Amino acid sequence: MPLLPEQVELRLRGRFGHPYVWRDECASTQELARGLPHGGVAATDHQTAGRGRRGRSWVAPPGAALLFSLSLAPRTPPDRLSAFSLVAAEAVATACHPAALVRWPNDVIVDGRKLAGVLPELKEGTLVLGVGINATMTAEQLPADARVPPTSLRLITGGRVDRAALLADVLAELERRYDAFERDGFTGLRRDELRGRMVSLAGGPAGIAEGVDAEGRLVIAGRAMTSAEVERVEAVEEAQGRP
Repeated sequence: MPLLPEQVELRLRGRFGHPYVWRDECASTQELARGLPHGGVAATDHQTAGRGRRGRSWVAPPGAALLFSLSLAPRTPPDRLSAFSLVAAEAVATACHPAALVRWPNDVIVDGRKLAGVLPELKEGTLVLGVGINATMTAEQLPADARVPPTSLRLITGGRVDRAALLADVLAELERRYDAFERDGFTGLRRDELRGRMVSLAGGPAGIAEGVDAEGRLVIAGRAMTSAEVERVEAVEEAQGRP
């Protein structure tokens, strides 16, 4: 069922999602949300030019994913906003599934497979957060050549996925965590999929992930890495003694 305003607005529980803009198809919800006021959301059933981190494409069959962008006007200075990618990813993970974890810097992972991703883009004081969640895709509909093997909520739960209810849950969790971030700054990543694991970084060292620091940088063997420095993160194997 399309995420029409009459399906979504009655489920919203906070400020986020007002106004709500819907298109059956668009190039990218990132651009659709660019002119919206704080808290406005643009959603679609199909993106013809969806993108992820470092310009990678995001492809999903029409109506099978939850695709939206949220417009934000943060008071937090731009030099402290990089950690918000982790805040947003953890909000999405929390709303999606109890077993969902965050793979630095912006992927949501369940059992080693990618369920969702977030993409924050700051321009002229407006932070537009793009969110893509594999909702109702079957195994045949998931891309076979994805960088990280994908999954969907339908495959994880084995049941029906109500995308309107999911959108409302994600927005409520994003609003709660955004308000806390604006008030307290970045306070850490609890659903950390990489901590204690051996990881390999394209454009950086390999080693045991020691978590993230106060600025949201990934710490590998005592060295803090920003997302701009790292092209790709791969979890190689479980490290000995991982809790």
